[in-house]
Amino acid sequence: MHIRKLTTSDEDFRKVFDFLLENFAPEHKMGRLSAAIDLHLKKALNWVALNIKEAAFVVEDNDGKIVGSIGLNRTSPWYSEAEYIADGWIYVLPEHRKSGVAGMLVDKAKEFAEEKELPLIIGIFSKEDAIAKAGIMNKLGLITVGGLFAAGV
Repeated sequence: MHIRKLTTSDEDFRKVFDFLLENFAPEHKMGRLSAAIDLHLKKALNWVALNIKEAAFVVEDNDGKIVGSIGLNRTSPWYSEAEYIADGWIYVLPEHRKSGVAGMLVDKAKEFAEEKELPLIIGIFSKEDAIAKAGIMNKLGLITVGGLFAAGV
């Protein structure tokens, strides 16, 4: 397996968009916030393009199949101009979740944020195994700085 930064080419865009649409969207179970229930295609296309423009990475197997991806974007808190790098998504295929793919993606995101001299924030936007996923992020060297809490989803 190897990791690479996506280009803004149509081929890379289609490849990662299809990967997310076919894998992430059906698995993302957040009630009314589930991607599979209320997919807004134009918004999704724009979001993926925004993240690729800043930085997006894929881990591919030896056949060139994507097994994991992270998209990154530059943003700031509502109350400040202080920027940080946030994930637009992070997703690893279930069969590759204990193979180091997430670590490769997080390491690359940390490296990118360090190059930009900006903090990195990666969120867990999932009801499924949220505590275990938070533990993985902590093991990958990220600290917990808050959380998401939901009602009515």
